[in-house]
Amino acid sequence: MRNRYKNSKYYPVIAGSIARNYDKLRALCFRQVTGYFDSRSHEDIFQDTVLYVIQDEESLKCTTDEDLVKHFLHRYRMIEFQTIRDAQQLKKIPYADYIQAKEETAERQ
Repeated sequence: MRNRYKNSKYYPVIAGSIARNYDKLRALCFRQVTGYFDSRSHEDIFQDTVLYVIQDEESLKCTTDEDLVKHFLHRYRMIEFQTIRDAQQLKKIPYADYIQAKEETAERQ
């Protein structure tokens, strides 16, 4: 899994803007789709996005709440896409035991 947490400072102005628009952001991000992506739900993705946007320098360029909502939704979709792709990639990684067992069965035939 990717580490999306930065070692930089957070911006209280952005945190305040997210707090004011929290209900709206939550309603826009959550769909009726349920599912887990490598044990991560949509709530986890939302939380990752909140932390990412609070520490993101790009979010300082948002002058209005509407701009911040658009920026937040863009980052949410980005993190959601990355999380889904990471979970799919983990499913495709063959393990050494599986490869070894496959080779042994091929030798017996």
